[in-house]
Amino acid sequence: MKPVRGSVKGLWLATLVFLSACSSMQPVAVDETTRQNLYETKYSRITGLSQWRMTGRLAVSDKKEGGSGHFSWETSRSGSRMGFHGALGRGAWQLVADNSGAELELADGTVRRADTVERLVRLQVGWEIPVNNLAWWVRGLAAPGEVTRQVIDDQGNLTELQQDGWTIDYGNYRDFEGINLPVKLFARQSDWKVKLAIKEWGFEKEGGNIE
Repeated sequence: MKPVRGSVKGLWLATLVFLSACSSMQPVAVDETTRQNLYETKYSRITGLSQWRMTGRLAVSDKKEGGSGHFSWETSRSGSRMGFHGALGRGAWQLVADNSGAELELADGTVRRADTVERLVRLQVGWEIPVNNLAWWVRGLAAPGEVTRQVIDDQGNLTELQQDGWTIDYGNYRDFEGINLPVKLFARQSDWKVKLAIKEWGFEKEGGNIE
């Protein structure tokens, strides 16, 4: 029997052509409609989790002064609680807010109150920061209301958001319990800059416990 050299050669040529074609193929880009749908699905899932907790590091500055430290933020159906420890200009403090107003407890035991959390933070800490909006931004979501600009990646994650005069740039996302959530974000408006490096996320589990 004669060797089938021609057939083998033809097979090799076909294989090379196929491999060459595969190597030149580019990933199919996800269109804007699909990205928006992915984001909206993620938005619905996250907002359905009414109780959540996060911990990490926070840095705030306004060109004149600033500081950084560790923080924790926990929300429930009745309100939210934030704790700060480090060189944030006021030492350690706890901030509690609900529908009736907000209360700030300083390291020396002094307690201050105001009708809104933003007013309390502005008057007592000196931060011009939209805390209520920040509660949405840290989860990788636009806050309710008008959005000037938003950029969404192929996985439905926000990479940039402009809202209420603030620009929020998102760094890395990480999977927490099956949800991609930000672990780094940078918010800025005029001289104000807020940097967050989030270490852990926790959500309400069956029975109402945050783990």
